[in-house]
Amino acid sequence: MNHNITPPDMSTIKKILIVKLSSIGDVVHALPVSAALGDAFPNIEISWVVEQMSAPIVKDNPYLKEVIVLPSEWRSRGSISALHRFSAIRSEIRRREFDMAIDLQGLSKSALVAWGSGAKYRYGYDWMRELAPRLITRVPRRTESLHVVDQFLDVARFLGAPVETVKFPLVISEEKKASASKLFCEFGLKMNEDFIVINPSSGGGGNKGWSVANYILAIDRLAKDPGFPIVLVGSKGDAPICHAIQEGVNVPITNLSGRTDLGELIAILGGARLHLCGDTGSAHIAAALNTRVVSIFGRSNPDRLAPYGQGQFALHHRELCSDICRKFHDTAPINSKQKCLAPPPACLSAVHVDEVVSTCKMALDSLVVL
Repeated sequence: MNHNITPPDMSTIKKILIVKLSSIGDVVHALPVSAALGDAFPNIEISWVVEQMSAPIVKDNPYLKEVIVLPSEWRSRGSISALHRFSAIRSEIRRREFDMAIDLQGLSKSALVAWGSGAKYRYGYDWMRELAPRLITRVPRRTESLHVVDQFLDVARFLGAPVETVKFPLVISEEKKASASKLFCEFGLKMNEDFIVINPSSGGGGNKGWSVANYILAIDRLAKDPGFPIVLVGSKGDAPICHAIQEGVNVPITNLSGRTDLGELIAILGGARLHLCGDTGSAHIAAALNTRVVSIFGRSNPDRLAPYGQGQFALHHRELCSDICRKFHDTAPINSKQKCLAPPPACLSAVHVDEVVSTCKMALDSLVVL
């Protein structure tokens, strides 16, 4: 830890604001910070500011006093109205009189919110860029903190939280569980029975997605062994991919792409026996809910970004990446949209169907032991 900065006396801190605005997987990664701080300092009120799209991830977090949701258009660029919106948001947050703001995004947008809160102390985790280093005090990561979850938790450790266990306070809404169950019934499925959820989305894009042809082959085999019902999920934008998969397989599957909101997706992933996906947000939701996750990685570094605690089921062949590409993505921000620097992505193409199917069976078998 950096010896050039000293944590404040936490007995003087009454209110903390966590700033983690987006995206879905990144917000999940930050959840343990709220739990660590809440357990270590039960008398401190913790609030969280988040963008509307990711709000269901933190909505019912028991460690939070309040969730402040920013509207989707809050940071529209190039207009006077955007400045007015930010001014109104700053005033709204500032009136809560936070003593400390923790920026776990590390970008201009989050740093401005943390700065605008008026908090005397403003800290951020190891990775920061744009305006963030000028507005936020950086807490360097420990050498052993390889995964981004542990890098976030280094801020909690710096403040005095022991972090004996890593907790993800992600709550499944009873309302969303009921609506997801109703949706399942429409397709003759039951939420309380075994099923596999597959999300073929490529997440942040940039040549990150496994091919439709490979998903078709994998599904045909998984539908026979272990033989659980298979459910496709994804956003409306993923509907064409999911439709192509549904049309290509030789077995009946359920396609829910574009049919669920985030809360319902959380409920479905929480009830699944297994989740097969790419490098995308649903992987981290499932892992936070202790669902087994087999994830397929291309350009991203699974040591840093695999579903937390399930790195043994993260498949990749980054050894085939160019040195330039691998170096960039080892140091790139979590939400980097940069495409593969040497397409076609050999690292992703090399993940074979046999490898995926065998890992899925291994992940399912591990449930018996744990």
